[in-house]
Amino acid sequence: MSSQRSDHAEPTELHYDEWMSESDALIWRVERNPLLRSTIVGVWMLDAAPTRQRMDATVARALDRLPRLRQRVIDDPVTTPRWENDPYFDLDAHYSWARLPGKKVRRRDVLDFAARMAGRSFDRDRPLWELVVIDGLTKGRAAAVIKVHHAIADGLGMVEMLAHLVDLGPDDTDNTGDVDGDDRTEHAATLDGARTSAITRMPGRAIPHRAATEASTGRRLGTATMRAAAGLARNPLGSLQRFGRTTESVARVVKPTTTPLSPLLTGRSMSSRFDNLRRPLAEVNAAARAADVTINDVFVAIVLDGVWRYHHALGAECDRVRLTIPISVRTQAEAGEATNRFVPTRLDVDVGNRNPAERIAAAHRTLRRAQEEPALPYVNDISATIGRLGTATAVTLLGSMMQGSDVTASNVPGPQFPLWSAGAKIGEFYAFGPLAGSAINITLFSYNGTISLAMHTDRAAVTDGDLLVDSLEAAADSMLAVG
Repeated sequence: MSSQRSDHAEPTELHYDEWMSESDALIWRVERNPLLRSTIVGVWMLDAAPTRQRMDATVARALDRLPRLRQRVIDDPVTTPRWENDPYFDLDAHYSWARLPGKKVRRRDVLDFAARMAGRSFDRDRPLWELVVIDGLTKGRAAAVIKVHHAIADGLGMVEMLAHLVDLGPDDTDNTGDVDGDDRTEHAATLDGARTSAITRMPGRAIPHRAATEASTGRRLGTATMRAAAGLARNPLGSLQRFGRTTESVARVVKPTTTPLSPLLTGRSMSSRFDNLRRPLAEVNAAARAADVTINDVFVAIVLDGVWRYHHALGAECDRVRLTIPISVRTQAEAGEATNRFVPTRLDVDVGNRNPAERIAAAHRTLRRAQEEPALPYVNDISATIGRLGTATAVTLLGSMMQGSDVTASNVPGPQFPLWSAGAKIGEFYAFGPLAGSAINITLFSYNGTISLAMHTDRAAVTDGDLLVDSLEAAADSMLAVG
């Protein structure tokens, strides 16, 4: 084992719930509308091609340590879906190697491959992940594309899961195991008893789970009611004002917004594109310090400025866009939870022409509004209420809420030290979030002193992808110049 392992913390031990949360269940069920798919894709650009033997061993290690990779989703007519070990688990359906056509395969080719891979729906009868290793890149390099369903984990949860696919040095020998022959399925747990239909056996456990969920919701609402009553007795006017703000906030969360605010980003399709730009993390930190804001504020300023530049270059007036920002509510105690701990907030924000200082200050105010949304603590209960409307109604309602978003901006912090996978150094690390109804998703991921802005765009909405990249490059140059 490499001596470098002592320099950094061990990967977080992950914990798994058997049943999906109400919000995870909505993410899963809403995909009846294919435009609302929630697929996360990670792309690693490797400095060298790993050997198959070492990569096989790395995958075997991940399978041993991450039970979710062997679990499929079983829908339940009574309560939320649950996770079950796949009795027919076949690693070949999830892990493969590929070589792209052409004599000079570059990053652009890898991103195009990853975008096509993201656009293909998962087999819902199998575990919800895929890993493709691409060799034959120029200069002897390789790439790895990892595709995971959002129902498994949010961005932070995915980073914690991927920690079991990486090493802290090229000679790390922690990758033990083999996935040849029968070993490909030996760890798949066998279900108890005869293999009768999972649906017919579930009510005996599903009903108690539904009852426990309802009781938990009742306790939360009861506690909130008692707290509100006590506050009303102490400060009637203030309590009524807070109640009014919370009610308005909940209305904003569920308000249908089928039409984007942008005059250009209106089309929606099943065809998407991946792009990426990179900047030194030190430059982003310097800009944030100079403006007395956070890195996330600078990031959102870059996004909004880039969107404005794109519209301006095409001669389209656009003063406001609808911005979706996932707010992480993952606590320290939940660091090891392999599930989603985020709340999506939607804001109508100004994107008119501004100088860098004004743009960053406006982004700071926008993020404060998102983080202070009074409805945030109640999103899982809101999800439960929507889920009880029935799948068809829930899909229609959520579609009306999500497809009116112009841009989604998400920030996922990563490790600030180099990583290796199967002996190959990960030179670049990109994280592409799902469109899920938006025209554009831009995800900031920081790794080893560099930030990447991974752009996932709907080709029907963004008709000039190269121009959008140029616009965001110019926006980044402008915003970072304040440092």
